[in-house]
Amino acid sequence: MDFWTRLLGGSSQKKQAAANNPQQRLARFKERYNNILQVWHKAQPLANDPEAIARIRKGFQGLQAILNDESRSPAPHLCLSFAASQQIYTAVSKIAATAHDEGVVRDAVTVYNALIDSEEEDFLENDVFAASLMNFIGRIVGSGSMAVGEDIEADIVELLFGIAAKIRLQSEILPVWFTTHPADANGRLVNRKVDFAGVTQKEDFPLCYQLIDHVHHEGRIGDFARTGLLYIFESASKSEGLEQWIVNSDLPTLMASGLGALYSQLSRKLSILHPSNDLPLILSLSDYGEMQSNHQAESLFSPDFQIHLDTFLSYLTFWQDVLEHCRSIDVRHTLIDHFQILFLQQLLYPSLLESSDIDGGSSVAVLTYLRRILDVLDHPELVHMILHYLLALPDYAATSPRAPRSPAAVKRRQSLMLLNVPEKEDDRMNPSLFNLVDLILSSTQSRNPQTVIAALKLTTVILGKNHGYALGSLIKVVDIHHKEPHRTVGALNAEMETYLNLAIGLAGETGVDEAYESLLKDKLSMLENHPCSLKSLALPNSPLQSPSFFDSETGPREVGPHYLIPEDPLFKALLDLLLRFLTNDVETNLGLTEAIVNLGACSQLRLEGWLSVDPSNYYFADNKDEEPQDFSNESFRDMYRASRQPTWNSSATSPLLACLQSLQAQVEALRADIKDFDEHLANRKQAFHIHEEINEAIKSTPPQIKPSRPSTELPAGMWTPQVPKYLLDNSASPSRTQSPRGRKEGLDHRHTPTSSPAPSKLGGQTLVGSPSRGMSPLPAPRAANHQTTLMADVFSNLAEVANSEFLKRRIRFRRPADSQIVEVMLSKYQPPPKDPPDDPAAQAEAEAREKDDIREASLGHILTNVVILQEFVLEIVALMQVRASLFSEVRFA
Repeated sequence: MDFWTRLLGGSSQKKQAAANNPQQRLARFKERYNNILQVWHKAQPLANDPEAIARIRKGFQGLQAILNDESRSPAPHLCLSFAASQQIYTAVSKIAATAHDEGVVRDAVTVYNALIDSEEEDFLENDVFAASLMNFIGRIVGSGSMAVGEDIEADIVELLFGIAAKIRLQSEILPVWFTTHPADANGRLVNRKVDFAGVTQKEDFPLCYQLIDHVHHEGRIGDFARTGLLYIFESASKSEGLEQWIVNSDLPTLMASGLGALYSQLSRKLSILHPSNDLPLILSLSDYGEMQSNHQAESLFSPDFQIHLDTFLSYLTFWQDVLEHCRSIDVRHTLIDHFQILFLQQLLYPSLLESSDIDGGSSVAVLTYLRRILDVLDHPELVHMILHYLLALPDYAATSPRAPRSPAAVKRRQSLMLLNVPEKEDDRMNPSLFNLVDLILSSTQSRNPQTVIAALKLTTVILGKNHGYALGSLIKVVDIHHKEPHRTVGALNAEMETYLNLAIGLAGETGVDEAYESLLKDKLSMLENHPCSLKSLALPNSPLQSPSFFDSETGPREVGPHYLIPEDPLFKALLDLLLRFLTNDVETNLGLTEAIVNLGACSQLRLEGWLSVDPSNYYFADNKDEEPQDFSNESFRDMYRASRQPTWNSSATSPLLACLQSLQAQVEALRADIKDFDEHLANRKQAFHIHEEINEAIKSTPPQIKPSRPSTELPAGMWTPQVPKYLLDNSASPSRTQSPRGRKEGLDHRHTPTSSPAPSKLGGQTLVGSPSRGMSPLPAPRAANHQTTLMADVFSNLAEVANSEFLKRRIRFRRPADSQIVEVMLSKYQPPPKDPPDDPAAQAEAEAREKDDIREASLGHILTNVVILQEFVLEIVALMQVRASLFSEVRFA
């Protein structure tokens, strides 16, 4: 046995020694290469000889294997030296281009990869190698003469990405891949084709143009192309020639027009209704299924549409990544100019201007696209450009210092602006005549629920993420100069108690305390992350720095203390929607409450006058006899007086509270006229509670381990483009988070404001069926098959019980014209007579009733909205308490 072992081991050692012998390895390499040349010369044409193609593929694979083996072996590397001296890559590219075979192309790419990865013989510094490779790629994927599969195209783009990464790290090899031509006396490049707003110079930098041709793809192709092009722009700061070439070339034009092309592919009419066959529970327990979408509109949840939308948003994210990594001021300004003129002014704003609520979807589409754009963008220059233009804001930053531009960048901007000048002055589009504010305000008053939902969600993004731009445009405010709070802690406690009693009166006391504790954590996180909170939470002498990681001085104006004007059109529109809360569809109510909460999340916006009572309307009972007389000093007396709870006249009630009290009166009318109303309401809350418990159980279940697959990500250690989380999750939801109002689950209990005034005194169980977060109108989380089946069965039973015939009873609500009072038409309702009345007074009354706003909804739908309303009121209370604690908004003395 030992004999055979020694014999086999000796044979293996001899083979290994032969494989590592440089001379023998070179002989095998030459033999393979010569065989390839012989087969190629004999087979004419090569594309019609399958046997020759098979032999060439085998030869290419052999060359690649030998090169990889030599790269891992000690010097000398004779095969690499032979490949460089004989320029074998030239023959490889010609053979692959004439074979018209995908397999040959794939194997040729592996040979090129092996040469580049060897990092010897300076292939990337060889101009012949660069020309050969780019000619090969141009014939394969550039000319369109050969159709290759996506996997091969991805391999080619990955090869280009690798070269761009080497250029970024070794700027000395840039002249090999990028060449410039002489300019005339005026600085203009000669012998160039003028294309649109730039000069076409593909022969100068074919690598760059190949990358720009693939940036619009999804998957690996787009990721590698965008990152490779990003490295090119980053290298511009190290090369003055490349910097000026980008400014003068048509590359910025191609990027902007590519973004416009992707936006144009999005449907002009959009439906944001959830599919009727896959409604979440909170929507199925309402009249949501009765909403009809326009058959001409494309569904937001369509897989094909989601692909187009994700591709557009990925390319938009690529734009801001380029601006972040590009340190060349001229290149950045040129890119921003093209974005502004070619995309924003010539495409995005016209789509806003041409949108209509009448055609059944174009306003919904534009509002949804704008929301997703602002949700994705974080770069201050892009955000400022979009909102400053669409909101028609005054140029308050015109006097701020800006980095000077070079003469070439100035001329490029001037020529670009000339392209945007209309032939007739009347054709000039001006946002000052119709802008985003006009579209949002008109959309919130629409009779189409989808338009209202889309407008509310866009409003939430602007108020929550870009609040500084909303001041003076979307919301009308008046600046104030006093910083000391006027409200007292006693007034805060009185108002919180009023709101809290209202919430309990709507849907009962069960579980309010635990729900309130959860909302406190939610609001604390929301306020701490609000863009206006940095100034309020910063230490007195600490320098204020923007939390953004982008290097830019552009941004919204500084936000100071301000009041909301009572006549603000947006706030009045929100109150008008709130007054119809019980008959609104569920998504409208979720969007409405989210918008109001985001309005109150600004630390600089005072709550007085819209959410809280103005301190000038406080009334304190003059009970000096009850005032303790044993105060040691005056400060204790002031603290006692500040803790007193004031009263106020009904006319001084804040508009928001007055609207909520009107809704409470509607609920009381239903409770008085519908038998067992509270029992049905408790059942509805229980249905939501079961749903939430099942979701929590599934989240806590360990996920199943899936078989590992080859990674399609970029190589380890490489920088990857920033991709929004919802794109990684492949979410089809229009919401920003996995819940309608974005609660951050699992927050640390240490953040609970223990020193807040008036802590909750209510004990009890969990708020059964809180729908505002857990009952999001989103698909349920994917889990194991048996869990999914169990959830489907439970939800089916819940929906069947909740949608009983009794709960389908229709209830009408009538709001007289120009009135803030909504009448619940239950047993009082009488159908109008069929014949017109002869009495003139009765006829006039009938005509007046025709102008009334009459809406109806099922009892089950109303029950769901009452549960949502209770949570919203609790959210208002939590917002008031956390603000008072975090921003010191009330006086304790």
